Amino acid sequence: MALDVPSLEKAKPLVKGLAKLVGCFKVGLELLTSVGAPKVVEFVQLLDGKVFYDGKFDDIPNTVGAAAKAVAGMNVEMFNVHASAGIEAMMAAVANKGNSLVLAVTVLTSLEENNAHLIFGAPSKAKVLQLARDAKLACCDGTISSPLELLLLGQQKELADLLKVTPGIRASDAPPDDQKRTMSAREAARAGANYEVIGRPITEARDPVEAAKKIAEEIALGLKERFHAALFDLKKIKFGAFKLKLHETQPDAPLSPIYLDIRGLLNWMYALAGDILHDLAIDNGIGIDDFDYVIGIPKAGEPIGKAFAKAIGKPHLRIEKIETDGGRKITSNILDPFEKGKKVVVIDDLITKAHTKREAIESIEANGLQVVATLVLYDREQGGIEELNRIGRKVYAAARISETLDFYIREKKITGAKKDEVMAYIAAN
Repeated sequence: MALDVPSLEKAKPLVKGLAKLVGCFKVGLELLTSVGAPKVVEFVQLLDGKVFYDGKFDDIPNTVGAAAKAVAGMNVEMFNVHASAGIEAMMAAVANKGNSLVLAVTVLTSLEENNAHLIFGAPSKAKVLQLARDAKLACCDGTISSPLELLLLGQQKELADLLKVTPGIRASDAPPDDQKRTMSAREAARAGANYEVIGRPITEARDPVEAAKKIAEEIALGLKERFHAALFDLKKIKFGAFKLKLHETQPDAPLSPIYLDIRGLLNWMYALAGDILHDLAIDNGIGIDDFDYVIGIPKAGEPIGKAFAKAIGKPHLRIEKIETDGGRKITSNILDPFEKGKKVVVIDDLITKAHTKREAIESIEANGLQVVATLVLYDREQGGIEELNRIGRKVYAAARISETLDFYIREKKITGAKKDEVMAYIAAN
């Protein structure tokens, strides 16, 4: 959240009210100049907030390096440097960043296309791409651009590991202001933003806390839509006639008109899945302090479990799955060290019937651990969640298959008739 206010007095209620709802507070030139940088950073940190230091360093390499060392010494989460300062200046910032992230500012979101062309001598998208590539050469952790460049940056394989940070978040019906190249929070999340910098939509709201919660909901929806779209584009969700796991024991069962395969995903998709399940846990009142370990059900759920564990900073435990004459079976053999009596969240890709999840839960608890909840990306709506909830097992899904199909209909990827076919099959099987 952009803490663009002139005094600590005005900043205090915002930080106190929002510290648990936002990832960082962006402290920029107004507050840093009015109060003094070390004082501002210490103030936010003492109120349990994390700091994005928006100093926009733009000077010769020696000066940028010295400034980076000073700000990194304040233990901020991230700080930025203008990419137009040059590769050497960005390298100097990276060399002195300590544990902070370094973000490269490309083209300011306040610049219209004509202004960007006059200043940089090139269209804004071309200049953003050039500066992002310079930032990559300098080993920066990410770039800052308008949301309109997110898709362009995401299409560049050489920039895949750069974080994409975007200001310019505005509701579609918001009155015009000095931000010119904008998107909604949901649209920017869908387009690939890793962080959204949002100020006035929260700070000028009648109730900033409620405004922040609403924006978080929009972001969560955008993330899910991004995941749905990527599955379709990568042909990880298919429509036709397919054999499923149930055909191992029921070979004469009707073929499924839909096949969902959440294995062998790209790394960014696993990270996205971890973030989606993190949101799901929070939405259902599962806090980080409510459990000690994460276990992803092999094989599809294991990399998702690892991503979720990384997102929340918890250890991931592996559990053994073996091939048997009757198919595959989860054993009670946990492959990593653990402490009995601790609590576990179980992660998987999807849920159909309840058998596999119940088997996994029972195998984990045979080791003296307590399963507090199971989180899955998709519910195939075949009764598994309802059955487990009836016996007191908390199971939550990020998306129901019907919701996902509705998204594909809106995107004109499938027809309403195809959704009806899929849901009829699910209801009958």
